[in-house]
Amino acid sequence: MILLIFILTGAACVGYYFYNKGPVNIKKASAKKVEAAALYNSFAADSTTAQKNYSGKILIVSGTVAQTTHNQQGRSVILLKTAGSSSFINCTLEQEITSGIKENQVIQIKGICSGLGQADADLGLEPDLYLERCILQ
Repeated sequence: MILLIFILTGAACVGYYFYNKGPVNIKKASAKKVEAAALYNSFAADSTTAQKNYSGKILIVSGTVAQTTHNQQGRSVILLKTAGSSSFINCTLEQEITSGIKENQVIQIKGICSGLGQADADLGLEPDLYLERCILQ
């Protein structure tokens, strides 16, 4: 009986810890380095395997800036070029861009990979790959 109470108390403490742990600190977290084109090509070639390897993981992606913009929530977004002409790696930043990021500039960006978006075959658009909570390296 005492053993059961001890196990239940331990399980409750572990559950409480994970519930209150909070989000991952992107700056301090370790990350896997990958090139933008290679990352996108892995999703295009075999999305199931790429999802297992990259989705939900923190990555440092090196690539060439195609464009900087803002999303509907007003957050800064950097689009990195891939091998396709209509596909990008869409990087939503944690903070507003303060430095002068220019088109065709090579950068490294760290963020959480959330996977491949939807394509639009009628418009001839390939899907974008999404990184969230990004910071510039």
